[in-house]
Order: sequence, then structure tokens, then C-alpha cells
Amino acid sequence: MLSYRHAFHAGNHADVLKHLTLCLLLRRLTEKDKPCFYLDTHAACGIFALGSRFAALNQEYQTGLAQIWDNAALRALVPEYYAVINKLNAAQNWRARVGQVPPYYPGSPYFAATLTRPCDRLTFLELHSNEFAALRQNFKHDERIYCELGDGFAAVGKMLPPPIRRGLIFMDPSYEMKSDYLTAIKAVKTCLTRFNTGMIALWYPVLGRMQDRSRNLVQEIKRLRAPLLQVELRPLAQEEEHGMCGSGMLIVNYPYKLYENLESCLNILYPSLCGKEGGAKLRILNEKA
Repeated sequence: MLSYRHAFHAGNHADVLKHLTLCLLLRRLTEKDKPCFYLDTHAACGIFALGSRFAALNQEYQTGLAQIWDNAALRALVPEYYAVINKLNAAQNWRARVGQVPPYYPGSPYFAATLTRPCDRLTFLELHSNEFAALRQNFKHDERIYCELGDGFAAVGKMLPPPIRRGLIFMDPSYEMKSDYLTAIKAVKTCLTRFNTGMIALWYPVLGRMQDRSRNLVQEIKRLRAPLLQVELRPLAQEEEHGMCGSGMLIVNYPYKLYENLESCLNILYPSLCGKEGGAKLRILNEKA
């Protein structure tokens, strides 16, 4: 328990899908003048150095960020994604060179903090004490942000409903423990009970067939009968016992035009990140009323 560190995976294909989706959700959420609320249940530290001993071990960013960094079509579709990465690296005094992948990659808290407005309020939860210490340090000067050490799934009950009745709950658990799947389902149900108008974005991994629980997770979330969209990207073939071959996002109470936006992104991500035996899917599982 608590051995997971997201820095090992920073900037990989799962992060690319996850954070492009997050950018599109925040775009819709901030289009109106009214303030919004953002809750990140598994925030980690918020900023990752791709040259650190964790990230450099397997260099997983080569399967994601490195493949799409110079993609002009994707930059045009989701300019926010690239703008946030550039902002972070500019703050670290990095000077871009042609073909060079930036040395720092933002986590979901940094994307959210950058793409929200002065009127918005953000809460970041993290259970790992070392990650939390770095998280609090990274965002200590932003008065809009509240950081708390604790179990994000367990905290949704007390955090919701928020005083601002427009918002996004972003769930990015590690699924380090098998029980995380059931806990994620319960947390989504709690969110819908206490904040039924809020958007919920739940990330999940696609593992080898002997270990994969993504189909059951999707079916259980679908049974909650809330409007539901699924996007999934699988760069590798799904083998019997292989590790993570892809990942997906379940968006509850998905916003208008998200399907079309993600479809355009997948048309670029699939040929850029997927091998011959890879795959992608985008489906509306429960229609809006």
C-alpha cells in the first residue's frame, strides 16, 4: 500500500489521454461567467521532472508526450494542453529547442490551477505523505486552492456538495489495490447522491486479460444510470498477463460537444500512439435526458 508514485508514469500515453480530456472538460466548465468548483481526489504532487530518478527509470513519456509534442493538428484542437506544459517549463527557465521534449510535465492539479479563474475554487486531496508535502509546497501561493492529506475516495462525502454548485470531480486512483475498483464505484455513487449536477471524470487502466477489471468497472458505473461517456485508448495489444496496455476515462454528466472534441483527438492519438494491434473506443453509454 502507498508504494505507487505517479512520477514513474509521468507523461505516458495514459497521461496524454487523461489530461487532454481534463483540458476539454475545464474548457466547458469555464465558458460561463459563473464560478466553478474542482475536486481532485488523487492529486499526487502536481509537477513532475521527467529527468528525475522515478521518471527516467522507464522513460514512459516516450510512449506519450514525446509522440505528440510536435503534432500541429493536436495543438490546434487542444491548445490548452500545450499552453499549460509551456507555462510550467517557462517557470522552470526551460528554453525550447526543436524536437526536444520539455523536461517538466504537469499533473492534473497544475492543469486545473492554470486553466481555472480567480473566481473558481479548487481542492486537492492526496494520501501519500511525501507527495502531499510536495503538493502543498507547489501550490502554497494560490489562495484559491485547499490541499488536504487523506483518502480522496473517503473524503468525497464530506467535500460534497460544494458551496459552488457547478463543478468537476476528477478521480485518478492508482488501482494499486484490487479494492480500488469497488471503492471507485462507491465514490462515484456518493458524488451523484450529494452533487448530482457535477461532472465526474474517472480514469481507469486496461490491463492484461487475466488482471483486467475495466469492463466490470464500466458496467457498474453504467448501472448508475447517469449520463455517461467512455473514451479509451489502447496503444498495445491486450495480452493474457501483460501489464497496462491502455487506459480510459468515464465521464459522468458529460458536457455538450465533448464527444465531438474527443473524436477529433482520437483521430490523431490513434495513429500517433497505437501500434497495429492497438485500439480505441469512444461511446455514449448513457444518453443525456
